[in-house]
Amino acid sequence: PKVCRCCGAQLPCMAMMERPRVMSGHSVPSAPVEAEQGEAPAPVAAAAEAPEIAGKREASRPKNPATMLTAQERREVSPFAELYSILITTEHLEAAFVRGVISNEEYEKNCMQLLAQFKTLQSGLRDKCPDVRQFIREQGIHCPLAEERLLGTGVAATALFAHGTSVTTGKESLACFKASEGFITLSDALKLNISAVDELMPLVRDLQVSITTIPNLPPLAGVERIAGWLVTLNNMRAADQLSEQQCRQLALDVEQAYTALKTWLQEKT
Repeated sequence: PKVCRCCGAQLPCMAMMERPRVMSGHSVPSAPVEAEQGEAPAPVAAAAEAPEIAGKREASRPKNPATMLTAQERREVSPFAELYSILITTEHLEAAFVRGVISNEEYEKNCMQLLAQFKTLQSGLRDKCPDVRQFIREQGIHCPLAEERLLGTGVAATALFAHGTSVTTGKESLACFKASEGFITLSDALKLNISAVDELMPLVRDLQVSITTIPNLPPLAGVERIAGWLVTLNNMRAADQLSEQQCRQLALDVEQAYTALKTWLQEKT
């Protein structure tokens, strides 16, 4: 028998403690006592709570689990995901430029990269997604600034509108020289009957960029039409060609803009 550490009285053995106690003719089960060999009591409470916990877990599970795509399906939708991300990124970039929270240099750098990525992806999705504007409507995307930049002008906003107001005389002369060079190059290309969009587009873009770098350039007759031609060529395919009437009109607009620029320079001297 065991001895109580407090009073020294002998304690009954485990066999006597396991027997039911009799009170007024009714047997009352004794309280559960831990076994000497360290046996743990049966988890009755845990077993009773198990159905309730399982029910809570079932209720917490999502009723509509995420759709699992195969490798082939992921490859098919990946270009559309890239197109979506380019549209959203361009919209945020344009909004940051409008608010003035980004410098012109950073804006031009990121905008040109997004334009190049968009043009490459648009060519790859020409068969699956011929109309990007329809894709925007179907997906419920609200990105008017991105639509204007990617599907409209096709160049950065700083290439369409002059953003410099004060420079040194040397830089102003260099800007005027580059603009004159761009006018002559484009005019010569039209005289050589070059009408392919992929050949004229770089010339018109370079001319427009050189025009916007001229500081304090007032609105000149015909100059704004160069930006209009840039939008027109951007909405055409690379394999397309300008008609004879379009080439003649472009040549006339270039000549008028160049004449207006030379007249303005002569008046300044």
